Amino acid sequence: MIVNPAKILTFLFLLVCSSIYGNDYGLSVKGIVLDENNNPVPGANVVINGGSMGAVTDGNGSFEISNLPIENHELVASSLGYEAVTYNLESNVAESFITIRLKPSEYLLNEVQVVSSQRDTRRRSESVAVEVINQDFLFNNYSGSLMQTLQRVPGVNSMDVGSGISKPVIRGLGFYRVVVAENGIKHEGQQWNSHSGLAIDQQGVHQIEIIKGPASLQYGSDAIGGVINILPAPIPQEGEVSGNVSLTGKTNTEWIGGAASVSGRTGDFYFHTGFTHNNFGDFKIPETGDFVLPAPVSAAEASHRVPLGDQVYNTAGRENAASLTTGIVKPWGTSYFDMSYYSNKTGFFDYVGLQYEDQRAAHAKNRRDIRIPYQKVDNYSVNHFTNVAIGENRFRVALGYQYNESAEHSFLFDRTGNRYEDLIYYRDKDNLELLLKLHNISANFLYSIRSYENHTIDFVLNSQYHYHTTDGYSHILPHYNRISVGTGMLYKYEFSHQWMFNAGARVDFNRFEMEESLNPDPAYGEAVFNPDFNKNFNGSSFSLGVNHLPDNNTIWKLHVGKSYRVPSAYELGAYGLHRHEGRFERGDLNISPEQAWQIDAGWDKRIGDLEFSVSPFANYFTNYLFLNPTPVLRPEGQVYEYRETEALLTGGEISLDYNWRRFQFNATAEYVYAVNLELERPLPFTPPFSAVVGVNYLFNDGNVFKRSSVGLEALTVADQNMTVPNELNTPGYRIYNFNARSTVAFGKQEVNMRLTVRNLLDEQYFNHISFYRRMRIPEPGRDVQLFVNIPF
Repeated sequence: MIVNPAKILTFLFLLVCSSIYGNDYGLSVKGIVLDENNNPVPGANVVINGGSMGAVTDGNGSFEISNLPIENHELVASSLGYEAVTYNLESNVAESFITIRLKPSEYLLNEVQVVSSQRDTRRRSESVAVEVINQDFLFNNYSGSLMQTLQRVPGVNSMDVGSGISKPVIRGLGFYRVVVAENGIKHEGQQWNSHSGLAIDQQGVHQIEIIKGPASLQYGSDAIGGVINILPAPIPQEGEVSGNVSLTGKTNTEWIGGAASVSGRTGDFYFHTGFTHNNFGDFKIPETGDFVLPAPVSAAEASHRVPLGDQVYNTAGRENAASLTTGIVKPWGTSYFDMSYYSNKTGFFDYVGLQYEDQRAAHAKNRRDIRIPYQKVDNYSVNHFTNVAIGENRFRVALGYQYNESAEHSFLFDRTGNRYEDLIYYRDKDNLELLLKLHNISANFLYSIRSYENHTIDFVLNSQYHYHTTDGYSHILPHYNRISVGTGMLYKYEFSHQWMFNAGARVDFNRFEMEESLNPDPAYGEAVFNPDFNKNFNGSSFSLGVNHLPDNNTIWKLHVGKSYRVPSAYELGAYGLHRHEGRFERGDLNISPEQAWQIDAGWDKRIGDLEFSVSPFANYFTNYLFLNPTPVLRPEGQVYEYRETEALLTGGEISLDYNWRRFQFNATAEYVYAVNLELERPLPFTPPFSAVVGVNYLFNDGNVFKRSSVGLEALTVADQNMTVPNELNTPGYRIYNFNARSTVAFGKQEVNMRLTVRNLLDEQYFNHISFYRRMRIPEPGRDVQLFVNIPF
């Protein structure tokens, strides 16, 4: 039975969070310390009246000082690498929540600026590999999609479809094994197939937390491979109204885009709002000859050759997004709503239609023309968060609703003549081949006990409800619903300043209900695509971790654990053609959940101006689910089936940063070895070894140009010959990227500018995990990109 989500949604959002007021005597002050980029500053000192009382900010930059005399006080906040800030606290305010922003100090040590980093704090306190990405990183690496921007992080890769669609791969694990969340609420729009990307506006992202490795204890079974958690925008300071306008231009796709945002706060009330629009044309590749799919091995197959030149027709796209966050700040905590809309329309390269000269001529007239086949994605979300401080403890409620709609339009045909009415009906809907609609309702609860010295205990409860329906001429998934409930405990104990211990355990309960799917063309194929299916999947996970900090410049860490993952709807119930993949997929209702034993280690070392980090890992799957090609052929394409096996994935990342005078040197490398242990063959979609080496030169600040730099980086990727049957080997390559950045002062107005030239030498190369790689289409050629950000 499929349950209507409207009733559940109405019930969840009728919950009202009552205001909780404390009865402390005297004056109390709570607040947060941020840097100039609105990132929290952990470990900052906040003192009252020259040091009579004080506090140190936690990992989120928050602090609290209670039981002050009811009189005026002078509060001073300071941290290494920042200028101290003085704040006058008035006695007529019974309780206060203040925001303090620190600016970097101007002094140089060995001509290298010293700054504090939240990234360092997380590395010290977490036994798993964690990266915190701020706005400065995002601006310096901004690309066509969020994952293309984040793939500069070692161990993170992007599985791309052209210029604007991508999905995450972390340490060789992707698809259903990586959770993308927005402030802890799982984003459920990217797991359907390999050519559906993240329905997220990257220009509305302020800060990101990336967990490389298992994170099932907090996020559920789908986080067996890692997490990309998009953190909320910082709360504006009292009386502040600010914003920025961003403009983007790229030569390769003739990309024109812009975004604008405004934030403000008056009293307890604050808001953020943002709008984004991007429009891009077909991407260009280095000049090539004919394009062919598949490669001809006979004279008959040579007739499928398609002239391609340097333009990949019908890969243009449009992107629109809008968001609004509004909430209140109280002495007891915060409560806010976050609402967003995202829309993306992108064409797919038409290797069938482009065999005809008139089709090629139509595309050549307008690079921005989007014709059949194409994909249209719309994503709506409404989330509510309440954070309450109960003494030293914390209580958090997160409620969310997301609706994701993904439509695919292709040339339709009736192979048997039995579906003429269906054919006419869906051709009138612009050749609607497939429409997938998913309602997702989430409710997460967290209670954190911090009242015991050196101990932190977090109790988590996560629940989700999926309601999925389909439409269109073709079939790939049945209607289904899924209910997931998980609860767990995370424990952290600081033995001393040198030793930290982490542990946790969790149990999950999942239920799948799928409706029977009948074949609309009984003259061909099986009468029943999918039978009625009802099954419970229950499992558990746990982890142990330890961090050793022998001194301020060294971090050793070790983390071991056991994780499991519930099969996805695709792995269970897929039955139908992925036309853009050229394959017929079939699920298996009898497969079991994935089971994995995982170990991560890490060593971070700082020696003067040199920082070095190495992070090895190993994932042993007693039951690994994968899509396997079979020798069975159907008129629609080769049949692929989901199967299970024993598997091993191991590898690691290395990074090095060195500052010398005004030069910054950096190098990173990553490698994944993935093998099917039963067949003694590689696993598909495994990224090859890669390394990046870069150098930047920092200029002295002038009256007009500030924080200016120029740099060059080389990306080297090895051959990938460890492939499965029907997966192409990919040759290695090396490309160069140039970048220049400066902040230009026009009086009091500053403008941030960045110029990037990707693939500087216009090399022809292939990304092994790209969607278009299997069609033998190379990656985009030289691309000059200009980014302008105007804050106000």
